[in-house]
Amino acid sequence: MLRQGGRIGMLAWLAAAGVLPAAATEVSPVFALRGVDAVLAALGAAGARMSEAVQIDAAEIVEDGSMVSLTVSARLPGVRQIALLADANPTTLVALYALPEGTVPRVQTRIRMAQTSHVIAVVEAADGFFLARREIKIVQGGCG
Repeated sequence: MLRQGGRIGMLAWLAAAGVLPAAATEVSPVFALRGVDAVLAALGAAGARMSEAVQIDAAEIVEDGSMVSLTVSARLPGVRQIALLADANPTTLVALYALPEGTVPRVQTRIRMAQTSHVIAVVEAADGFFLARREIKIVQGGCG
């Protein structure tokens, strides 16, 4: 509890000092939702379509779920947002990236996965919402 409180205090101090924008210290309520359908609805992406223009690059089998490296890229015009979901995680939405206009639509990150799961990349572009799925097999879970 002390460690978590220290993190929150540090984020608040960094925001007050102007190092972090104040929005970076707030957690969106969509992160509390469970289930792919609920998260897609909250993001406004309930009608998202599968697209080969959205790609998830990751290992098929990962030894330790506490550090799963992946890259998401999109070949779509006007990409504004990329969301990453893991359907079997305690927290379905694992990352949400807002991309300023003119940004290359490519995100490279590490996520935690509790168990073997589908990772779903949801891309908001000028023409709507598009997604890709990839199953990643986890040997040892990393969500606690």
